[in-house]
Amino acid sequence: MIEILRHLRTGARVLDLGALTGSFPANYCPGATVVRVDLELPAPGTCDGFVQADAGCLPFPDQCFDAVIANHSLEHIRGLSAALGEIGRVVCPGGSLFVAVPDASTFSDHLFRWVYQEASGHINPFCSADELAARITGATGLKLAATRELYSSFEYLNRYTSRLRRPGLSGPLETAIAVVSFG
Repeated sequence: MIEILRHLRTGARVLDLGALTGSFPANYCPGATVVRVDLELPAPGTCDGFVQADAGCLPFPDQCFDAVIANHSLEHIRGLSAALGEIGRVVCPGGSLFVAVPDASTFSDHLFRWVYQEASGHINPFCSADELAARITGATGLKLAATRELYSSFEYLNRYTSRLRRPGLSGPLETAIAVVSFG
């Protein structure tokens, strides 16, 4: 994700999809306009450039974003096919898409879903980077550039951080699948 954001031209537009208050700091892409979209409203004053909208019906014109970031959001989206179609509609020709989702086949994800149950909000399980990439390509027309397996920890079980956030809203840090597509 950082590689995409770092190489954007001045004046580029970035859609941070399902981000609430943001899945990356705005200074990762200086000179770009970042629009953060989520169904939930963030606390007042916590997010600049926020638009409340459904990912399956984005209120933006066609081909208006140079990059779309869906960092740990697709697993939460109802109507995933419509959302992927909307991503394909709003990304510019030659634009970029970054997707990271938890790997639902891992012990970490099974444990997370068990600990947080429905509060996790994970309704779309993804177990294969190839299958996810094919679905993204089919819905958006973007060509796959690369996939990666991401690793992290069981941070969501940390007793100090778990008291500081509501379960399921911050998302777990776990083994994940990253799909990077370029138009």
